Amino acid sequence: MKKLLFIILTAISVQATSQEFAPIGAKWHYDQGTFNPDLTTYQTIESISDTIINGIPCRKLMKISRMAGVEISWLYMYSLNDSVLFYAGNGFHLLYDFGAITGDTITLGYYTTYDGSPLKMVIDSTGTMIINGETRKLQYVSCGDGMVIEFGGIVIEGIGNIGYMFPSFDPSLDGPLRCYEDSVIGLFINPYHSNNGWNFQDCEQVITGITERGVTSDIMIYPNPAGDYIHLNLTGSTPLWETKITIFNIFGQIIDEMIFPAGQQEFSCPITHLPVGFYSYVLTNQQLTKSGKMLIAR
Repeated sequence: MKKLLFIILTAISVQATSQEFAPIGAKWHYDQGTFNPDLTTYQTIESISDTIINGIPCRKLMKISRMAGVEISWLYMYSLNDSVLFYAGNGFHLLYDFGAITGDTITLGYYTTYDGSPLKMVIDSTGTMIINGETRKLQYVSCGDGMVIEFGGIVIEGIGNIGYMFPSFDPSLDGPLRCYEDSVIGLFINPYHSNNGWNFQDCEQVITGITERGVTSDIMIYPNPAGDYIHLNLTGSTPLWETKITIFNIFGQIIDEMIFPAGQQEFSCPITHLPVGFYSYVLTNQQLTKSGKMLIAR
């Protein structure tokens, strides 16, 4: 009896050392390119429920793509010790092995390289990271053929690749990771993300890709939050060219453009036609460019 109890407790102890992948409520935010080369929006993957596929208990994840409108698809994944598997083509396939150590090679048999061989992930080295008090293992991996498919970089235990959750055929459209959140570690903002030093505090920023120029401190757009009107004040200079404000929704789509004649410093824009919510804007003329966010709340 004591021996059986010892075995059970040992099994529980070993299981407790493994980080659960995709706990319900976990949410990943990734960059996502759009058909407009000057706009980068975001993609989310969220673990929403338990389900059973082929007799295996797994997690159901909702993927929302915003490249061209909103597209919803479903993913199914489960953890087995340190391994993470995903469902595709009527079966489950290995995606991660957080227990792999330096020198190990993981074969991701669902994916193939340009010459038709299985995609292999080589663990170059390992380390650890403390995220909000939680210690997570790191793997520095080489993976991809440089021509068709890529999955190299840094893998974080319980979170996955900081590029994208899955091997990507077009990294410009999928990833990198902006931030991740679950009930154990809270909010994790990816410190390896590099986009001109951007820090994705809200995780869902639409990026215009336009660098501000001119004396932007002399531009005022108010109030924010806005109601029925927004007001623009170009203090310090009278523009010699017309000024345009372009407003984008959270999916990076242009929903309104307003053009104001040259020679004015102040403008008022009715926005009663826009529903309550978050927006981004770009203000341009031949003297300056300014981008930012605004909230409409009535």
